[in-house]
Amino acid sequence: MTIQTRRDKEKVEMRQLILDVSKAIASEDGWQNLTIRKICQKISYTAPVIYQYFESKEAILLALQEDGFNQIKQQFELVDEQHKIASKRLFEYAMVWWNFTKANPELYQVMFSLQGVVCNQNGCQRLEEILEIYKLAFSSLNDGALKSKQTNLEFCDNYIAIIHGYIDIKLIDKIKSKDRYNDQSYKNALMRFIDSIKN
Repeated sequence: MTIQTRRDKEKVEMRQLILDVSKAIASEDGWQNLTIRKICQKISYTAPVIYQYFESKEAILLALQEDGFNQIKQQFELVDEQHKIASKRLFEYAMVWWNFTKANPELYQVMFSLQGVVCNQNGCQRLEEILEIYKLAFSSLNDGALKSKQTNLEFCDNYIAIIHGYIDIKLIDKIKSKDRYNDQSYKNALMRFIDSIKN
């Protein structure tokens, strides 16, 4: 390994360490309590080192937001490769969100500016890209969605409400009913909705 290659590797690793530590702090204290100083304390480096990689806390949040959407996009691409039937794709897209959020709740909060996150909404463009994926699937599933943009958008809105409504309930944990909103209830809601709009 050349000196330059080693330095490049160390830079990538340090950048990832900063992002990972930021998520860990958010998990413990909430995003509103994330500071550059806390990151420095966790990784035992001074602030100028952090600023070599990120010019501000917001820059860290934007990097995490982008990472989250990239992970979702990659998972959606796998769904598209594995499933050709629109109803199955819609079900699996929703499961991508569910499983991603269970594994990465702090990242999900950054992606949607939740729980005290103050983040520029660069994610809006990524959400538009995701919406187009949903529209394509609904157009294949339902003649009304194919012929009417308004119908298609209404299906998307209902679908999004189910996905993110269930996720938000889980994250906020307002309803303490021994995991009433668990994997199976989420799947049942998705299947009922998807079945209800099939031609």
